[in-house]
Amino acid sequence: MIKSIILLIKFGFIGFFNELRLLFKSLSEMMTSGFDNLNYHIFQPIRLLRFQDIRDFIFSTEGIIVMIISFLVIIFLISRKKQ
Repeated sequence: MIKSIILLIKFGFIGFFNELRLLFKSLSEMMTSGFDNLNYHIFQPIRLLRFQDIRDFIFSTEGIIVMIISFLVIIFLISRKKQ
């Protein structure tokens, strides 16, 4: 009786962790597709800029820092607006 209960609990944990693995796999696929969309919608238009000097500035360290700070400010303002 006790062995069957322990065996049932053991198989329950194994099944739970297998399902948990599938959950993390699907979440990682969603995050990866989100980063692909981010690349397409943000960095692709930057590549289409005409002037080489502007492209060099945007892809330099200072330009990336300015872009990240801008995105964080925009996200902060949007989140405050929803509250």
